[in-house]
Amino acid sequence: MTSVKRLALFLTAILMAGHAHAATVIKIATLVPQNTAWGSKIDAGRKEIAARTDERVKLKIYYGGVQGHAGKVKQRIRFGQLHGGDFTPTDFQDSMPDLNIYGLPFVFQSNEEVAYVRSRMDETLSAGFEEQGLVTFGFAGEFAIVLSNEPVRSLEDLRGKQIWLPEGDSISDRAMKRLQLVPNSKPISDVITGLRTGLFDVVAAPPAAAVALQWHTSVKYFTDMPVLYAMSFMAIDKRVFNKLSAGDQAIVSEVLRRVYKEINDNGPLDAANAKDALANSGIQSVQPADGELEKIRRVMADNNRDMARQGLFSLQLLEQMQGHIADFRNGSMNAGDVVVGDAAESVANGNR
Repeated sequence: MTSVKRLALFLTAILMAGHAHAATVIKIATLVPQNTAWGSKIDAGRKEIAARTDERVKLKIYYGGVQGHAGKVKQRIRFGQLHGGDFTPTDFQDSMPDLNIYGLPFVFQSNEEVAYVRSRMDETLSAGFEEQGLVTFGFAGEFAIVLSNEPVRSLEDLRGKQIWLPEGDSISDRAMKRLQLVPNSKPISDVITGLRTGLFDVVAAPPAAAVALQWHTSVKYFTDMPVLYAMSFMAIDKRVFNKLSAGDQAIVSEVLRRVYKEINDNGPLDAANAKDALANSGIQSVQPADGELEKIRRVMADNNRDMARQGLFSLQLLEQMQGHIADFRNGSMNAGDVVVGDAAESVANGNR
């Protein structure tokens, strides 16, 4: 063998070895700051994935919205600049409108109720991601409450107020207009400035998110009522995920599903702790006036059905969800029914 051939073989071996050990870096964007419970869990999952795949798979997380709003993140995923993101259902309102069905305003009344319904419908709602070319790992959710600079005890207290809605959330926009309120749709990045400058008078958000995003520094009151169920989820480009070996795919899925389940299961406790933090920071807790929630729920029930009939989401799925809610409230489910998260024990014990 000539020296030239030996050199060529040697260089080829080096290149092949380098290729074999090259890591697949999956770049994921989120609005959530790193120094939060969510950020800590994702970071722990990132480290576990790297360790268990011998560094073959690495997650690079861009925290705090540095990659822009959801629309920009989705665009960068299409161009291959990013490979995934942490999203909410409204980010897929055009392509997967049924995802928004859990977040219809004033539908659910308790975490246990949500858990019971989700155990029966999550699989159906998540099925559409395959057609979108995405891989997901479960939903994490928490109730949003009202935060404001004037006390909100009734619908009348919201009249004439500028109420922030996430950009592109046409379902909540229509709901607010049905209640004769004034929605102001802006990107989530505008909220804290909007509260400080008077652009927004009222926002609805999960209490843990409000604390993590520092919105609580710009409000004086929070109304302790379940306005809507807010969900988030991680979605990764299937083209990138499919490049991983079957074994590495299994590890990534196992870890991220466990992480999102932990975030979801801890949601009620995180919400309670966040409300304590709001109160301890001087923000006054307000309770809705007697009969006010029931009045709003009646209006919203009619509005939700109207929107379904107009094709904003599936009427069949709405009726299915309402049926499960009715079963839960009537105590029609079996004592051994399995539900999502820590609510399982509460339902089994009849603690509703």
